[in-house]
Amino acid sequence: MRTLGVGGATIDTVLETDEVVVGGTLRGEVRVKGGASDQDIRGVTIEIVTRCLVETRSDNRVHAEIILASGTIELGRVTAGEELAAPLEIDIDPAAPISIGTTTSFVRTRVNVPGAVDPTDKDPVRLLPTPAMLAVISGLEQAGFALTETEVEHNPRRANPFVQEFDFRPRGFNDFGIDEVEISFQPIRGGVEVLLTVDNRGGFFTMGRERSARFQIRDADRSDIVAQLRAAISSLR
Repeated sequence: MRTLGVGGATIDTVLETDEVVVGGTLRGEVRVKGGASDQDIRGVTIEIVTRCLVETRSDNRVHAEIILASGTIELGRVTAGEELAAPLEIDIDPAAPISIGTTTSFVRTRVNVPGAVDPTDKDPVRLLPTPAMLAVISGLEQAGFALTETEVEHNPRRANPFVQEFDFRPRGFNDFGIDEVEISFQPIRGGVEVLLTVDNRGGFFTMGRERSARFQIRDADRSDIVAQLRAAISSLR
């Protein structure tokens, strides 16, 4: 990451990697080097931020930034020329939105310096899916559907504050009559629960309808996922 200058001192956030699987821990360290004179730095805050499409209370859809997790390192007085390094560990929620489609994430560093504008810096970080999540997304693509959009429902009052929705549209004529297939994930021990919704088009004599089903996929057992998805979609048509 780029070094932040705060008066005479410099602060650098260095990560072990810029990728982390959701449910894992982002690790690194904050490096501080004092300038020509002593300086007070109250703290350094590291935030994991996701920029995504969200639905508002008025049913509008807008791009917004959501803070997924944060941690603060207290510093205090940094003497001239002093070099410090503090370890950094931030746990990523298992339900955090993954970096796919229009959903992106970054690490933002904020420095609290008395009497100065709070300098900030941000650098991209990728939040990766678990093996079970990746198997479902890849399985839908292999089954003939293309990812068209991702959207995040964010409600901090819920036990699971993040719900990321993935919208797929059929690529072939075999799925004529299906307007869209939508999936979302709920973390469970050792895998995910999948909510799969099929949006069927209406015709001249029929109304369009949505039908949903839930099933579980384990990280350790992802065999025949394409066939399982195909069977679920067919049962909801």
